[in-house]
Amino acid sequence: MKRWYLFSGILAALLGILIIIFPAFWIKLVVIIIGLAAIAYGIYSLKFTKVISEDIYYRRTILIKSIVSIIAGLMAVLFPLAIGGAAWTAMIWMLIIYLLASGAIGFYAAALLKDAGVERKRYIIENLLLLAIAVVLILISPRALGNAIIRLIGIVVLIAGLGLILFDVFSNKGEVEVIIKDESPAAATEENVVNHDGDAAVDTGANDTDL
Repeated sequence: MKRWYLFSGILAALLGILIIIFPAFWIKLVVIIIGLAAIAYGIYSLKFTKVISEDIYYRRTILIKSIVSIIAGLMAVLFPLAIGGAAWTAMIWMLIIYLLASGAIGFYAAALLKDAGVERKRYIIENLLLLAIAVVLILISPRALGNAIIRLIGIVVLIAGLGLILFDVFSNKGEVEVIIKDESPAAATEENVVNHDGDAAVDTGANDTDL
């Protein structure tokens, strides 16, 4: 797509405007997205993370963490949709508790891998990410502060979208100028050809009998 930056910029700008106008909707959307991610994370842990060590304590820890992730995710997605109202606030705090507990359990599981010869850096980063998401949810949990933070994110997205649009416009303007400059020498050369001997052919060193 030749105008990828333009279309991306327009979409980002529209998204930023919607976030600014409807912050409460986006907070609800964040809860649902984190809920779905928790379900996927629990399934992934059961299928891949659990099997990297034969240690019984490690496997039991990951099993508990995975089950809690799936249950918390299902509650975050289904419970607010079914009840609405204050359930959204309750689910935010439920997710905060889940993320903090999951991160702590994850660090314990990573410690159990110390003697297993398994690279633990990835799992440490994974659990730090869980704690970071919990901090974000703590920040947006108060209604007024949450709306303000979401609106700030919307402003950033809007500015980024406008930046992409301007980048596309100026980039294409530069390409047009280069094309014009490339064509000019050819046109000038064509106009400067002189037919000295009056015949139909353009003068060359072989047929120019006037010289």
